[in-house]
Amino acid sequence: MPFPLPEDPAYRKLIVTFWLDDIDDRLKINAVPDAEKSWKIANDIYLSLPPGEGDPEIEDWIFKQRVKLDKITSLNQ
Repeated sequence: MPFPLPEDPAYRKLIVTFWLDDIDDRLKINAVPDAEKSWKIANDIYLSLPPGEGDPEIEDWIFKQRVKLDKITSLNQ
């Protein structure tokens, strides 16, 4: 069982950005399935933030990473 994240929204947003960075690192080594997992973790943590604690820049980054992954996976089909 994973260790639960602290409830602090600022900390959770920081963790989300680490996972979003991880997507690019995984793609550099052509580990697309792992990049997909990183995106899912980032998205799940972001969606667990309390209401009113969102961040438009992080939301935009999540969206851009999803588009990037979708382009790569559609090319591989």
